[in-house]
Amino acid sequence: MEEKKGIFTGSKEYLEKSFLEELSYKIWSTKGARFQADKRLTVISKMSNISFSILSAYLIIAGLIAVYNLNKNDENLNLINYLITALSIIQLVLAQYENSQDYKLKAKNFHDCGLELSVLYNKLRIFKTLKTNPNENEIYNFCKELSEEYQVILAKYENHHPIDYQNFKKTQRGYFKELTDKDSIIIKIKYIWICYGWYSLLIVSPPLLIISYFIF
Repeated sequence: MEEKKGIFTGSKEYLEKSFLEELSYKIWSTKGARFQADKRLTVISKMSNISFSILSAYLIIAGLIAVYNLNKNDENLNLINYLITALSIIQLVLAQYENSQDYKLKAKNFHDCGLELSVLYNKLRIFKTLKTNPNENEIYNFCKELSEEYQVILAKYENHHPIDYQNFKKTQRGYFKELTDKDSIIIKIKYIWICYGWYSLLIVSPPLLIISYFIF
């Protein structure tokens, strides 16, 4: 007699198992995603500080170019001063926006959330591995209590970015067998852009503008 195959494959197979297994997967994957969110926001916080510090240095250097008129051309001096002033205002607005994001605080919150979920996951693992032949009533009460604790923890913190769960899946490819090499590359590219893309543009663009000023 052929074994009946489930309709779910890969990581979604937990949907065809018991609620205890489903709860175990949810806590495990959410915990991993929250730690990934902590890692992502820590990187973004560093990149934000570095890029805006470098951008400030660029504006000072550009101001000195205008003051000393290094290219010996007075015709574009007013335009240069205007651009420097405009860029300074834009930098101020962007810096205020970045500061309002509180990346370090959000990273800490996600890390704390991961730690709290780790406690729940350890409790669940102890029950599954050390509890000898629990009856249905014991399993029901344990799942109900743990599920409620899980929901309380989720309600305390904001949700993570989708890239955090995707990046967690990439680090656990032994479990997420449906993830292909192409998927992993796409996730990595998305992650690099989110963490480094915008800030890299802030670092690279001003020197290009300064160089083009001297050339043209």
